[in-house]
Amino acid sequence: MKERLFLIVFLCASIFSIQIRLHANVQYGLASEYPGDKGIKNDRSIVFTEDFEEPTLDDVAAHWDEVVNLGGMSLESDVPIVSSGIQSLQMTSIIGQNTGGHLYKRLVDYAGYDTLYARFYVKFAQNCHPVHHFVHMGGYNPPTPWPQGGAGVRPNGDERFTTGIEPMGSAWRWDFYTYWMHMRGNPVPNTYWGNTFHPTPTVPVERGEWICVEIMMICNNPLGSYNGEQAFWINGEPSIHLGEGFPNGYWIWDKFYPHPDSVPFEGFQWRIVDELKVNFFWLLFYMTEGPPGQIDTVWFDDVIVATEYIGPLTGIEEDTSRIPSNESYSLSNYPNPCGQLTVISYQLPVKSRVSLTIYDITGRQVITLINKEINAGYHSTKWNTEGITPGIYLAKLKACPIDDKLEETFYALRKMVVLGE
Repeated sequence: MKERLFLIVFLCASIFSIQIRLHANVQYGLASEYPGDKGIKNDRSIVFTEDFEEPTLDDVAAHWDEVVNLGGMSLESDVPIVSSGIQSLQMTSIIGQNTGGHLYKRLVDYAGYDTLYARFYVKFAQNCHPVHHFVHMGGYNPPTPWPQGGAGVRPNGDERFTTGIEPMGSAWRWDFYTYWMHMRGNPVPNTYWGNTFHPTPTVPVERGEWICVEIMMICNNPLGSYNGEQAFWINGEPSIHLGEGFPNGYWIWDKFYPHPDSVPFEGFQWRIVDELKVNFFWLLFYMTEGPPGQIDTVWFDDVIVATEYIGPLTGIEEDTSRIPSNESYSLSNYPNPCGQLTVISYQLPVKSRVSLTIYDITGRQVITLINKEINAGYHSTKWNTEGITPGIYLAKLKACPIDDKLEETFYALRKMVVLGE
């Protein structure tokens, strides 16, 4: 009995350190000022946001300039644990029927931007096959409401530059896939495929988990200079930053390998005309390889494009400021530590669209218990923990009031301890 009590105390005492580990990489950035991204779309640095919280796919599609394979998309309840929303976008590829799908956005200021950041959350299915091409950002001159071609051709410097953040096929590691006027070719004469930059150490792509990805592009200025830059961050950790004079490294055909004992990187001359700026964001899931009928799935959420560094989502505290003082949301469970069958109870002051999801301490979704519209009042559901690995779990309640006067999404977190036999 004493050993069991000690285990309970030990696990509960670990909650604080676990929360720190979950969010340890969040040190600065625009998102740190807007917990859960609530209100971030009103910040003056914001260019575009998409949280996929619209009631229908058609409503989501209306935010974008071009949508490919809308029929292969759906709105799902699987979301990052610190998200303030209750839906993400699922894209599905079926080899032989489609090549995945995409959402393309020509950015609001058609003149474009000299510096731009884009952050999004993504989760690949655990058994996802290698991806051919993934999310891109860059510039076209003139801007167009659809992605242009140019695969295998080196840009001139006055019409386009693009960079993709990609999982590099079967390697499942993050890297850039970049086209610009001074890109390197490969052994086939006059053939240019996207250049890669091989972050060191390698940054693995963790399938089955939500990942925060952020990319940055800075145009060269003046036009004859090589002081353009690009960088990306994974879960808030800097992975590679390339600019004039950094990092040191060497080229093997169209691949750049950072190495401290080599020469400085020359930098990017992205353009030779001022009209060419960063002016599009392309949420792309492009699949081409595999036997007919092969199915692959990816989820996207909490997309933000801004003129300054955004950073990962930060945790939200329960907001009851817009609820009448005699009413509140609540979340509890009994027993805790959980038995094989634990009852999770919650209260709604108004009719709400509700999701109740269980996560493990790494932020991996374990199960969604509820995802529907529910009337005001006291409610409960049961979670069967048979076969669940002992440890600490988080129940996350999200409730969107179905009332024009209550626009906020409210949420609560409940920490639960699951013990073994």
